[in-house]
Amino acid sequence: MRILFLSNFYPPASRGGYEQWCREMADQLAGRGHHIAVLTSRHGRDTVNGADPGWVHRDLYLEMELASLRNGLAFFTDRIRREQANLARLHQLVADFTPDAALVWGMWNLPRSLAAELEKLLPDRVVYYLGDYWPTLPSQHQFYWEAPAKNLATALPKQILGRLAQRQLTNEARPALKFEHALFPTNFLKSELGRRGVVAQHTGLVPGAIDTSRYAFQNGAGQTPRSALSLLYVGRLVADKGVHTAIEAVGQLAGANRSGLAWHLTIVGDGEPEYKTHLQQLAADYGIQSSLTFAGPQPEANIPAFYAQADVLLFTSIWPEPFGRVLVEAMASGVAVVGAAVGGAAEIMTHNHNALTFAPGSAAQLADRLRQLTSAPDRYRRLTRNARQTALEKYDIQSMATGIEDYLRRWVVH
Repeated sequence: MRILFLSNFYPPASRGGYEQWCREMADQLAGRGHHIAVLTSRHGRDTVNGADPGWVHRDLYLEMELASLRNGLAFFTDRIRREQANLARLHQLVADFTPDAALVWGMWNLPRSLAAELEKLLPDRVVYYLGDYWPTLPSQHQFYWEAPAKNLATALPKQILGRLAQRQLTNEARPALKFEHALFPTNFLKSELGRRGVVAQHTGLVPGAIDTSRYAFQNGAGQTPRSALSLLYVGRLVADKGVHTAIEAVGQLAGANRSGLAWHLTIVGDGEPEYKTHLQQLAADYGIQSSLTFAGPQPEANIPAFYAQADVLLFTSIWPEPFGRVLVEAMASGVAVVGAAVGGAAEIMTHNHNALTFAPGSAAQLADRLRQLTSAPDRYRRLTRNARQTALEKYDIQSMATGIEDYLRRWVVH
């Protein structure tokens, strides 16, 4: 098959697991003999072009590269030209590549006209892999002009220009998408998007996945947690990820420690500076600064090493996660998972089988789950072994590629 991928971001110039899936699926399907082309944004292309295979085309303009008044002015001066350039590039690539099918991934911050045009160019041959909430989000232009200014110097001009921009956006009809074919990583996301008005004609469930071979089963194979328990958080540092819940739980454990067990929490990732400052202050309030390490953002290649040193992954989100890639990575690594049962992540974890779950935002319940792990070594071993089996059987990248390949052959490429 000749398969065209359309995505807002593409690794290594990407933002998260959704884009990682895009690259992994492109690589997997290319490895199976299919012909692949990827059309994505210019975001970060100056730093990654040399690392790309020839079928990756970083040519599209985002609606806004950075949310700033200077870039906001391009709404009035350059927006139409950029959108037309995007459409022209899409037409050119479709004509040159002649795809049998198209896979649309994340479209946040790209003009929706791209996907609408692709539906016209390849009728009944466009498949959406819906891995986040982008179909329900406003355009980045609308989001920017509705948001308050970040400083006083730009407040008045942004307020004046914002009225003009919002009036113009209101008068412009946003392209409607047919969603003739749609795949979802979780049943939750299918239901939630449907509840929000995104209804596809032909749907399928293809669970998100990882390359499990990259994660060695080191900790759970017959071992019990060490006397100094190593806790790990991996993800963005933003409030809806609930990292503060992890720090509060460790603080409660330290304050009521009667067993002499030492706890250390390593936080991998970066995000909002204000929130990181809040986390640091929270640790200081509990007096656990020495039990906490901010490891910062890490290259994807470094992440398996952090799992190899961890006993427990803390998954603390308080918003409805579409999936939960870090859960599967930890499970494949033999790391016990203690996670908030939210959104699609709740489909990955089964309480007291392959994970221990807790109510989102409940530091007290999280602390209690950690006590349960340390007081019952047999439970720890059982959880990690079952978790490894879950990762291998349900969430390996080969299964994901086969699911997409089978769907394309059944419904799209005849």
